[in-house]
Amino acid sequence: MSSPVAVKVGDTAIFTCNKTCDGHLLWTFKTDNENLEVLKCVKENCTEGNNFKDRVSLKPGALSVALYTVLYNDEGWYIVTCNSTFLCSFHLEALVPTTVSAPVRGNVTLPCYARTEKQMPDDAVNILWKKDDHMVLKVQKGMTTYGLGFTGRALVSLPRYKDGNLSLNIFGVTTSDKGLYRCYHRIEDEHGYPGSVTLNVTAHQKFHAKKFGENLTLDLFGPEGVEVMFTGHNAAETVVWSVTGNNTTCSSDYSHRVSVVNDFLVLRDLTSSDTGTFTVRDKMGDVIGVNTVTVEGVTQRHHYIAMFVPIGFILICLILWCRFHRQPRAWQYLCNYNVIQSAVDINPEPLREPACIGLSQQETNPEPDVCPRTPVEETMPEPERTTEKQDYTEEYIGETI
Repeated sequence: MSSPVAVKVGDTAIFTCNKTCDGHLLWTFKTDNENLEVLKCVKENCTEGNNFKDRVSLKPGALSVALYTVLYNDEGWYIVTCNSTFLCSFHLEALVPTTVSAPVRGNVTLPCYARTEKQMPDDAVNILWKKDDHMVLKVQKGMTTYGLGFTGRALVSLPRYKDGNLSLNIFGVTTSDKGLYRCYHRIEDEHGYPGSVTLNVTAHQKFHAKKFGENLTLDLFGPEGVEVMFTGHNAAETVVWSVTGNNTTCSSDYSHRVSVVNDFLVLRDLTSSDTGTFTVRDKMGDVIGVNTVTVEGVTQRHHYIAMFVPIGFILICLILWCRFHRQPRAWQYLCNYNVIQSAVDINPEPLREPACIGLSQQETNPEPDVCPRTPVEETMPEPERTTEKQDYTEEYIGETI
């Protein structure tokens, strides 16, 4: 019985032979054109072959051999003999994988091509896809069977097989889908091209632009144990919500705002402090979701406040400036009045009573005459004499009032 060993070029291949040998142990490498010595041991003294110098070692107390830094032309048969008696054989497949990436919950196509018959009937088609030596999908005599976890999620096209296309389609990618895939036709008899495909599963990226007070919905990607972390502007990571087995834990800062419905986490009443990144990790600690969140409206409100503060300050300054420039004039008038009034008090000058002009009894008050009627000349009545200081005082006092 031979054991297949598939290793990527540059990695290490382990050949495990569960036999014993008390004599001369020999490991050989065989292809259609070559028969080379890999390792020869006599009583624990081992010698490496020229083409495997410093690349092969025997595990102590066993017949297992490690071949490190596998080269592309290391592909072939490795045979173990003890005193020329056959013990074990291995077939090494050196893979040069094509790398394909897909996000969580996305769909992906793993390429594989082969020389197939164009007129082959469907019941004669044979396809085998493996992931890390476990079956993903098998088509044999037209019947399809699936490996664990791939039922309804993996698909190959029988009509395209006749065109030489054996590509595998995987729907709803999960983190457990990452690994090394190999494609065969004629059931492990011949592999297609490329010989292997490495699937990398990346985190699901999403951007959320929310308004102040709205709710945020995060995809938890299934009922399995997950952890939601938040990183804000201060770069400190905080646990929002986590599930381990049957235990659910929620941070005290979020307990009154978080609920989980149908594998979705809902965060209510968003504020500016929720602006940042919410990261979803699976039970293995792998990042499966990255949600970048910005809370709009709060920043804009702060902008308005920052704009109105200087405007209000300017208005207050204008009001104070106006009051300041109007007040001195009133005080000036009041001071002038006080100066003038003081001057009048120092140099008092008696005012003359107005002269009585003779009028007829009908034109005057019927009350008794205050002063005797005397004839006067028809001249302009003498104006009342007032001091110049009094006129100046009345003018300023009236203007002030």
